[in-house]
Amino acid sequence: EVFPKEVPNDIANMVFQIGSGLYGVRDENGEFDELKYQKVMKFCRMTEIKIAQGAKQTGGKLAGSKVTADVAYFRGVPEGKDLFSPNRFPYAKSMSELLDFVEKLQKLSDKPVGFKIVVSDADSVEDMVKEIAQRKADGRGTPDFITVDSGEGGSATAPLELMEAVGLNTHNSLYILDTMLRKHNI
Repeated sequence: EVFPKEVPNDIANMVFQIGSGLYGVRDENGEFDELKYQKVMKFCRMTEIKIAQGAKQTGGKLAGSKVTADVAYFRGVPEGKDLFSPNRFPYAKSMSELLDFVEKLQKLSDKPVGFKIVVSDADSVEDMVKEIAQRKADGRGTPDFITVDSGEGGSATAPLELMEAVGLNTHNSLYILDTMLRKHNI
């Protein structure tokens, strides 16, 4: 709860990434806390929503032994206790819900907000882009950027079979996303 009065120069240009555990911007019940988010955004240039834990079907876990005082402080959690992140972002049960959340963060921070996705097929990307195009036509908030993660990624905590099979490679992912964005004038 104690924030410096001025933004330190070494972190003033950071991107704040909100993962599925909402660490750093959650209340004591694990729900999104608007006030904490606004405080954090005084220090950051933009927000990236990390939609999923990728190949971690059961979510992510950080052992309590790794939850140091610094980690606990920045994540807003008790020191020394295991942390669990859901495998999906809590405000992205549908594309509409995700885009509503993006718009909410844009209004709260008055800064760019986007999200990180893994592309697995052209049809799902086109569905996403159609919804973004409709929101744009209706004058509603749309993401300022989309980050593409790819099948070339994955952390050491995911099963190898999934790390190598989830998502297309970077070149194909970018091609599909760019094609669909251009097709729908985004």
